Amino acid sequence: MGRITDQENLLRNEDAGMSEPSKTTANRLLHVCPECGSDLVQPTRWKQQEDERTNWRVWRRCPECEWTFDDVHDEVEIDLFDEQLDLGAHELADELRALEHANMSEMASSFITALSQDLIGADDFAARSV
Repeated sequence: MGRITDQENLLRNEDAGMSEPSKTTANRLLHVCPECGSDLVQPTRWKQQEDERTNWRVWRRCPECEWTFDDVHDEVEIDLFDEQLDLGAHELADELRALEHANMSEMASSFITALSQDLIGADDFAARSV
């Protein structure tokens, strides 16, 4: 639980400790953690820069090593990051569908086995009064 509280405190104090915009933004992979190399870095907050419409300040966090950082990124970097986040969301959705299918197949197989061994009767489906 301390991690959530630490993250909330970090976000509350963010304006006091904002880093300066990076001058070398070309080809940075925002979804890759510079500390541990994980490709699971996630945005925790974002804010469009008031001075420029194409730059965004993005707060990022690595769920594996708890690295956090905020920096200003241009539209090209943000678009690449967004594409990686979309790919990750699609991978998660695909895994969820596969897991649901496997679970339902196992449940159906168990149900068929129970029916074939006469372990289930009509009274198992009868409405029960309270």
